[in-house]
Amino acid sequence: MHRALLISEILSNIIGHIGDDAHSGGSPVEYVTSSAPTLLALALTCRAFSEQALDALWDNFKGVEPIMRCAGIIPAPQRMLQEDEEYPIILTEAQLAIIARYGYRVRSLQVGMNYWRRNHLTQSFLQAIAGSSEVLLPNLRRLEIGFPCELLYLVPPLLGPRLQHFFISIRDYERDGNHLRTVFRSLPSHCPLLKSLTVLTSYHLFRERDAPFVLPMSHAIQQMPNLRAVTVPAMTKDALVYLGGLSLLTDISSHLPTSSDLEDILGPSRSPTLFENIDSVDWEIKEWQDVETFTSLWPHKLKSMTLRSVAKFDPGLLQVLCGSLHAREAFKNLQCIYLSESIVPCRLSSSTVITIDTIRPLFHLSQLRVVDIDTRSCMSIGADDLTEMAEAWPSLEVLLLNKTDGSMSGAAPRPQWVTVPEVVRFVELCPNLKKLCVGITLSTVDDDYDMDELSLRALEPPNLDCRLEDLTLKYPRDEEYIQKIYASYFGTLFSKLFPQVNRIYYPFQAHRILQPDSIDPNIQHYTP
Repeated sequence: MHRALLISEILSNIIGHIGDDAHSGGSPVEYVTSSAPTLLALALTCRAFSEQALDALWDNFKGVEPIMRCAGIIPAPQRMLQEDEEYPIILTEAQLAIIARYGYRVRSLQVGMNYWRRNHLTQSFLQAIAGSSEVLLPNLRRLEIGFPCELLYLVPPLLGPRLQHFFISIRDYERDGNHLRTVFRSLPSHCPLLKSLTVLTSYHLFRERDAPFVLPMSHAIQQMPNLRAVTVPAMTKDALVYLGGLSLLTDISSHLPTSSDLEDILGPSRSPTLFENIDSVDWEIKEWQDVETFTSLWPHKLKSMTLRSVAKFDPGLLQVLCGSLHAREAFKNLQCIYLSESIVPCRLSSSTVITIDTIRPLFHLSQLRVVDIDTRSCMSIGADDLTEMAEAWPSLEVLLLNKTDGSMSGAAPRPQWVTVPEVVRFVELCPNLKKLCVGITLSTVDDDYDMDELSLRALEPPNLDCRLEDLTLKYPRDEEYIQKIYASYFGTLFSKLFPQVNRIYYPFQAHRILQPDSIDPNIQHYTP
């Protein structure tokens, strides 16, 4: 063995590269990654490698079954989890010693219904741990929970004194909220170092700001002095004021308070230092008047702002919002802005059209690096508009227009179309651009390029000095026939025009640059 491998830093670097391979391999169970066999072999090589290799092997798991197997509580993994009858588990001292030996290495854990099922003896195991004086995973830094409320009583045994990031997805309704209440009450005492709290719910479970768990969750937040990022569906006014006074907190994501609550929270009677350390806010909005109050009263400079609306975007009100951001000193340094409509209540609309004039006030925010506007309406953006954007935002890294839904087709009464060569020119104007989603027309592609394999292979790529990695081009649905005609050639064309774009593959489907619009192209009405 080379003596260099005995240097801890070199070995750590090697193991780090092995551990980065975290995708699932050919194992019969999901929680075994493709890097696990290599790390295990390394741990068995010699004592000099053992400790660091075992730390990497146990660093991140999905489910607690690996610990149960090492302690001999369950057998080696099967192709499918067995439907075991629930029975009590009595842990021996030898089993507790094995659990302690490996449990302290685990830094990240995900548990959910994908990794265990009702009546599976994992529940009995956690109940047994809860009855002991030992912490199952004392060095756990990150915990992600995603199972029904009836099983949330199993969460406290997983909490540890060094936990820094807690994520919970509430998937169903709990009538009395007892189990959720228990989880939130346990967090301040069990996890004094908690830095981030993320609570997600399904839309149909959270349509009101006074959901049963909001009060105990808010009380828990007010006992966590080390929080730096909070993402919750809603919180009480007192909890928001408490967060505003934390010196370490930089990110808040929640329901935007009502206008009256905002006036109380941000009014002149409050401390001038409230929210002074906040860099990023993410608000879900129900009423546009609340947004107007927020933009007029927010006291300190922001770097990032996200507004997720459950009400349909009105172009006039959207233009007023953009104008407010331009006029207020608090938003002059904005680097990232995200505007989106909720998928559930907002229907796709061909009668609402957002033009460049709607968002033109944002051109005054010259430090913008990320502009993500995702509506369920139509956006009419032409080549000249893209040129204006490139000039107004010289540091632009991400421009996403209606990537999820909506339309990027030319819209009446001023239809505008962006051709593929015009997209190339825009990319040339934005040397820092990494992600782009815009609408194009395919109607001129056979005029702009010789669409045959021989000519495309001979095509000279443009001299693009850019960092573009992700590209989505949305074409009108009535041009689907063009896409089908040249389907076998577009791959070659785009590999020549945008050679830097990564080809990312997802399970069962390849990432496609070309995507059809979501809205029917027959636009009959226009709302200015």
